[in-house]
Amino acid sequence: MTELEQRGMSGPSGLRFRLLGTVEVRTAGGEVIPLPAHQPAVLLAALLLRLNRTVRTEDLVDVLWDDEELPSSPRAALQIYVSRLRTALGDAERTMIRTGDGGYTLHADPTQLDLETFRSLVRRAGEVEDPADRVALITEGLALWRGEPLAGLDAGALTREMIPRLVEEHLQAQELSFDARMALGDAAGVIPELTELVERYPTRERFWAQLMRAQHASGRQALALSTYAEVSRRLREILGVGPGPELQRVHAELLEATDTESMVVPRQLPTAVPAFAGRTEHLQRLNGLLPGVHLGLIIGPAGVGKTSLAIHWARQVADTFPDGILYADLLGYSPAIEPADPQTVVPRFLAGLGIPADRLPIAADEQIALYRSLLAERAVLVVLDNARSAEQVRPLAASGANCLTLVTSRNELAGLVATEQAEPIQLDVLDSAQSRQLLAARIGDRRLQEDAESTEELIARCAGLPLALSLLGAQIALRPRRQLDSFVEMLSQGPLDALSTTDGVDVRTIFSWSYRQLRPELARLFRLLAQHPGAEITVGAAAALAGVPVREARGMLAVLVANHQLVELGPDRYALHDLLRSYARELCEEQEADEAFERLLGYLVHTGNAAALLLAPRRDPVELPGLDPGVDVVPPSTREEAFAWFDSEQPNNLAVLRAAAGRADGLLWLYVWTIADYLDFRGRPGYLESELLALDAAVRLGDLRRQAQTRRDLARGHMALRQWDDAIRQHELALGIAEELDDDAGVAHGSLSQARVLSRMGEHRQAIEKTTRALRIYERTGHVDARANALNNLGWYYGQLGEYEAAVDYAHQALKLYEEQDSEYGRAVVSDTMAFALAGSGRLDEAIASYATAVAILRAQGRRHETAECLMSMAKVQERAGQPEAARVSWTEALEILEAMDHPDAVVVRGALDRLRQGG
Repeated sequence: MTELEQRGMSGPSGLRFRLLGTVEVRTAGGEVIPLPAHQPAVLLAALLLRLNRTVRTEDLVDVLWDDEELPSSPRAALQIYVSRLRTALGDAERTMIRTGDGGYTLHADPTQLDLETFRSLVRRAGEVEDPADRVALITEGLALWRGEPLAGLDAGALTREMIPRLVEEHLQAQELSFDARMALGDAAGVIPELTELVERYPTRERFWAQLMRAQHASGRQALALSTYAEVSRRLREILGVGPGPELQRVHAELLEATDTESMVVPRQLPTAVPAFAGRTEHLQRLNGLLPGVHLGLIIGPAGVGKTSLAIHWARQVADTFPDGILYADLLGYSPAIEPADPQTVVPRFLAGLGIPADRLPIAADEQIALYRSLLAERAVLVVLDNARSAEQVRPLAASGANCLTLVTSRNELAGLVATEQAEPIQLDVLDSAQSRQLLAARIGDRRLQEDAESTEELIARCAGLPLALSLLGAQIALRPRRQLDSFVEMLSQGPLDALSTTDGVDVRTIFSWSYRQLRPELARLFRLLAQHPGAEITVGAAAALAGVPVREARGMLAVLVANHQLVELGPDRYALHDLLRSYARELCEEQEADEAFERLLGYLVHTGNAAALLLAPRRDPVELPGLDPGVDVVPPSTREEAFAWFDSEQPNNLAVLRAAAGRADGLLWLYVWTIADYLDFRGRPGYLESELLALDAAVRLGDLRRQAQTRRDLARGHMALRQWDDAIRQHELALGIAEELDDDAGVAHGSLSQARVLSRMGEHRQAIEKTTRALRIYERTGHVDARANALNNLGWYYGQLGEYEAAVDYAHQALKLYEEQDSEYGRAVVSDTMAFALAGSGRLDEAIASYATAVAILRAQGRRHETAECLMSMAKVQERAGQPEAARVSWTEALEILEAMDHPDAVVVRGALDRLRQGG
């Protein structure tokens, strides 16, 4: 029994008064005493707020009536209300509400009033030394809060003045509780609560500071740093100011405490250049960048060896950067691929620095802020290869005092030179001696000496271009029995004058040497691979491009890899070199290219549809077009396989969609439909852009229904980023289309989705209105499953408002419909909603039983994460119900699931189990 229960809040009258929620009076036995009309309840609240102190008659009149509502005899009316209140409270002897000193006084023991009990517990918590005692006292006090104080009263100045004060007391008590819990080592346990509170109170810096400390104490330093970036952005958006002294101090502590040795030291450079020659002057200039210069540029024409120089020098100075080397090809001059978006590179860099994908911030600006924070005190070399513009470079450039960013580009990037003081290093072709040195390093000087005349001719024809020399050297090295003059003859058969330019035309001839040696089926595959617009090609996509079985494609890809015409990035993942891709595309005729791309889209849509229905089987289906008989689709059979397939194609999604725009709009829209849930579930970048591409496609198709569906999906993306206004706007546009089409289902779906946004914004009443609208439509149209969903949502919204009886009632209605549909999953979600409401209303045993039902169903359906979430919720209620052993079992089962999934919530569960073991 708690101390509160021992006291019983019982004074001489035995009544209990409650202001921390709806205003209530209960008997010692717990029965609610009905209060007469609204005004006596306001009068009671005013007297309780000044318990055992006289409230002047004039003040009570001001509380009860506005000037325009003032009765002709307010004192007489007040006396009537006092009399009614005394009657309701059984105060016939007037020992509780007394008249005197120009006003009225409500006399009662302070323990009879929840507000006074709460304040007493908080005061006592501030006086004790033991954090465990402090937590116990504050927890007992916070348990008295049933929702917004004085809920249901419209008392003008009284509520306008007192509710904010009481809410502030509640918030301060929560802050004290978090400090005490963290002092007990429960940092992980407070993170979910603080995460919710900073959303509700985004400008309350104390909560943000506590969240950062809790994240750091839980071993999530990177997340703590990204949280600082998030609050900085929020404060500037809302208040126009940066973080205050406390947040700045916490941030400084986090940076100081971050252990450099615990971070991963990335070494991301590509394989060393096998034959590097010359460039002595340029290497010296690069050495001159150290120390002091933070941004260097290697600029020059295509094929001149910019990448080779950057990689060669980076390996020479690797020891100067003990914290690692990051590398990214920005694809700035690929004729077939869009330049790399720096927002897609940052997650790869963060992964290279040891930040797990599931702990990355969702917003791109938060990821960039985290990246810069991690490099602030480190010595890292960042190599950005093939940059096209300064805009690509700026978000990725390291700003740390001990860091250097080295950029290669065909463009001068004058903006970086002017504004970032970048140091430019111009690269030109090799002279004759350097060219011979490079060729000798590749094939050996003796072979060159055997035919000096042919050697000079080959060098002359390569015109000092390192790429041409390197490719030529590779051909010669692979054919040791052939004479050098035969290579001169091969050059003479093609456009040899191209080798004298620096615009990349030269390599066409060199690439043709390898291409001519391929069997017809391999040559065709080589050409068709170039029709894939992404940077990476999976074996399934390669098979679709060629219209052959996956097994056959895998064998052919292996041959191309062995011939160095394709790069193997990993198991079943390949890439074409930029120049090889350009060459292969030129070889492919337009009809052949279009047919290959259409096969690729068909493969992605059909496989993606099967995977999408495994992730979200209840989503509305779409009609798929026919599939080319040559496309080999192997649909995933489990959710894990579905996620793995989506993961494999994710790096290419945006490139594929951009390439399909205006070319295959129907398939484009369908592919976005298939990947939407995956991107949402995984929190992957590119969700909003893909939906915008789908929206443009739907507009070009003139398909209003698809436009409405896409706008609803766009709203979901904005909602994930907490861009509430944008989410609401998209829903409104979708609703407008649905209404224009007289599409009842669309109107209902849109209203239901809009309600979810409103609820996340804390506008639960508006959410209820929107959901009720959807419900009425579902009732009329007979959408039973959707109707059950709406009823369940209503139950959740009422539960969030603390109106638990209404919540349970709606949950029961939803359950009845789900049972009619024989929907086990429906029974699970409604049981979860009902359990939340039952727990909120204090019916803990019933809540636990309802959670147990949800857990059993979810576990049977293999919904691991939802099972773990339900177990965690049930464990919390079991603890409240004084069932620590049962709670320990629930926490343990949840932990087993989360650890198997490598889910970050496992940290929270471990913290809860540690607290239970410590008796907390």
